[in-house]
Amino acid sequence: MKWNSGQIKSAIGRWKARRLRDNFTGAAVLLFLCAAWALLAFPKEVQSSVKNSILYCLTVLAPSLFPFLALTSFAMYSGAGDILGNRLGFLTRYVFRLPAACAVPIFMSFVGGYPAGAKGAELLLRQGKITKEQAGRMMLFCVNPGIAFVVTFLGGAVLGSFRVGWLLFFSVTASGVLLGLFSGLFSPVPPKENGMPEKPQGDALIRSAADASSSVMKMCGCIVLFAGISALLHCCGAFQFCSRLLASSGLFTPMESSALVSFLLEVTEGVGAASKLRVSPPFFAFGLAFGGFCVHLQVFSVFGKFPAKKWIFYVFRFLHGIAAAGCYLLLIRLLPSDPVTALAPAGAVQNIAALSGTAAGGLSLLLMCMAFLVISTKEEKIE
Repeated sequence: MKWNSGQIKSAIGRWKARRLRDNFTGAAVLLFLCAAWALLAFPKEVQSSVKNSILYCLTVLAPSLFPFLALTSFAMYSGAGDILGNRLGFLTRYVFRLPAACAVPIFMSFVGGYPAGAKGAELLLRQGKITKEQAGRMMLFCVNPGIAFVVTFLGGAVLGSFRVGWLLFFSVTASGVLLGLFSGLFSPVPPKENGMPEKPQGDALIRSAADASSSVMKMCGCIVLFAGISALLHCCGAFQFCSRLLASSGLFTPMESSALVSFLLEVTEGVGAASKLRVSPPFFAFGLAFGGFCVHLQVFSVFGKFPAKKWIFYVFRFLHGIAAAGCYLLLIRLLPSDPVTALAPAGAVQNIAALSGTAAGGLSLLLMCMAFLVISTKEEKIE
């Protein structure tokens, strides 16, 4: 039997794919065994970290982010997003080179929190109002922390200065807008949409609540997971190794390096670490804009298949972080005041119960989220 060149290339491709799959499976088994050993070796440390992250989810994350996520979905389902998009379409089309329908998701991504923009983009993509390329461009700059987290939690509770919180918010927002401008620089201006808004869906409110519930549950799960991973990395020395490696570059002090590594992993842990280490606000600006791998995992989970190339996504995450730090330094020069590192006591970040509500209230909200998911799933099966 003679093989032609096409058959040989196909056989080689299948062999490489099988070998890659086997290597991945072997790495997964090794990772599982290492994680199982670490959980047995450091149970108290992991439990403490997970407990703190659950408390944060119940008292801060769920109460502050759920309304924005529900509002974003409601705008998409009810037709309100189309009407508002027609009013803001000029800015959206000529500034970001995106369709007018993107106006509300872009706005909510800046004020609502990290997954709000991703959820809005996913809904628009699912409804066929934007292309995959346009959704991918949205994900290059529509990943932002939001007012509640930056101003209220970070500025008011952690740093003890609402002024610094607002400066950080405007720094992250301004750098995000600049990235949005850059991402659409070489794209054509979308045509003006003259069609009538779609007919509102009667169950828009219920579907919005179900979408927000699903997003909040995923986010809380990711944060708790990364809290456990972070504890394991600290216990086995991997975190300290990465911090020393970053500090050896000479660009950062050991404390700044430790704060940066925390921000790279998970933004809320980064906030706590940076507060305790008393690093300067530009490091907070970088961490808030970058978002952390935990947030990135949440954003990826919103889409069935992520619409942008992930290496481009991460390039823009780092650019966003660097630009946000630069914007903060510029704003502090234009609006000078007393220098600030971390105004609150080192343990202030742990006292989050008084910020947004009680743990019981947050637990009630999560239970309602679960109820919405169960009910909506049953209705879809019946239909």
